[in-house]
Amino acid sequence: MPDIKEKKIINKLCLISFSNNADHQNVVYSMYKALKNQTEVYTIGIMNPKSKSATFDDHNIYCNCPERPGIGKGTFRVDVLLSIARTIKREKITHLYFESQHLWNAALMVLCPQCEKIVAVHDVIPHDGNKAMDLCNYVTCHMANHIILRNTMFKEELSRRCKIPQEKISCLELWRDLPPYSIPRNTGVFLCFGRIRKYKGFDRLLKIVSGTPKVSYRIVGEPDEKSKVLVNQLKQYSNVTVIDREVSDQEMIEEFEKADWLVLPYATATQSGVIVDAYLHARPVIAFNVGAISEQIIEGYNGHLVAENDISEFISTIKKVNDYTPNELEYYSRNAYQFAKERYSASAAADKFMQIIFGTK
Repeated sequence: MPDIKEKKIINKLCLISFSNNADHQNVVYSMYKALKNQTEVYTIGIMNPKSKSATFDDHNIYCNCPERPGIGKGTFRVDVLLSIARTIKREKITHLYFESQHLWNAALMVLCPQCEKIVAVHDVIPHDGNKAMDLCNYVTCHMANHIILRNTMFKEELSRRCKIPQEKISCLELWRDLPPYSIPRNTGVFLCFGRIRKYKGFDRLLKIVSGTPKVSYRIVGEPDEKSKVLVNQLKQYSNVTVIDREVSDQEMIEEFEKADWLVLPYATATQSGVIVDAYLHARPVIAFNVGAISEQIIEGYNGHLVAENDISEFISTIKKVNDYTPNELEYYSRNAYQFAKERYSASAAADKFMQIIFGTK
């Protein structure tokens, strides 16, 4: 593998996300801050980013990009893409890292043949059978020089689905800025956070809530049309508070501070970015053992894994942890934060990220 110190002199890296999702933006800007004193690094993102991690200096490029571009007038902005490509060439950027899937990724890859391309894949099996996402994964994985996958469990599946050699895939988990430790307040509140979608098991959550009437829940996230019926049903329970909208980074922090535990009743999953956020805010997690969730939760250490589809066990687990002493809760809380520090902080991931970016072809 090439020596990174030598590569610092000649290589320039650009971290790219055209997503309006704060999580993807957090990944880009937290890594930018972790790397900018080690190598020459740039970012490209959308104007008015939602992430509190966003930075604004000479190496941060912001563009006018539609959230869901199509190939049509006013959406597929060729002028903006050409401007970005000219900037990449002018700054002699050698490596492009694409954090989130977007139609513009493939276009920019074509416009920058001189660059090495690295793409991140989050969902090997797209949620809700999204065929467009499946196609984007296939196309960009073939165009890329290397792929970063967010878990180890789906490496073989990604290779099979996209017809690429496993040697082209490296596994590196999500990362974020690491905030100070936040001790739990023993509020007795269980938080369910993130976009409200069918695959996230909200039909199961209805049964869990019904089976734990003495437990307080906060459900925070924006539902899609298919999930609004479930949200309205959850609102009928006196022990449930629902915030059914997208929230800011600051509001997310406040929600984790109000809670003792995160609950994830996912029916399907690859890995979960919400678990990363929970650990960064020192909150342990209860989840069904689906997908690669078992790579994120160590049973009895930073949370509890419940057998897939076993709603009775999930209810029993919530009742059990709701009776934990403050010392027991703090044990799980500190373990969750330590896990995040070692696995999910940008500073911890920086060296391996650099090796993947500059050490592969």
